[in-house]
Amino acid sequence: MKKILPLLAVVLLVSCGKNVVLDELHTFGDSRWHMDSVVTVVWEPEQSEDPVFMSMYIRHSTEYPYNNLFLFRSIESTQGVEYTDTVNVALADPLGVWNGSGMSNLKTLEIPIGQGAVRFRDDERYTLKITQGMRDTVLYGIQDVGVQFEQVKPAD
Repeated sequence: MKKILPLLAVVLLVSCGKNVVLDELHTFGDSRWHMDSVVTVVWEPEQSEDPVFMSMYIRHSTEYPYNNLFLFRSIESTQGVEYTDTVNVALADPLGVWNGSGMSNLKTLEIPIGQGAVRFRDDERYTLKITQGMRDTVLYGIQDVGVQFEQVKPAD
């Protein structure tokens, strides 16, 4: 019985999964993000009729020296810049309690990109770029930055 419960939990999670069309993870060696290092994700959509919800996730250690992380994000196509923003991600609350999930000294926080789901042109190639905007030349404690696009099916 003890072996069946974890297997059942995995089956339920997989069957209720998202319709993920892109999931890329960039890992920084020794949890060090250099200010010149750009996380770059290239995507060529295959179906443009269904909107896509874009999000990113940050995985950081509790040794990260700040409670926030400034990020510069942009999406470019062959036609130029399609989207750009600067976001201040609160990795911890004002009392220093870490936001996100994780039971060890590693926390993961998901952050949306944009205001909601968007449609992409299927005859286009898109490049998403993310850079850290902190003043440190080398930012210690950021282990991974991931990008995930989930296709949203309209209700029937």
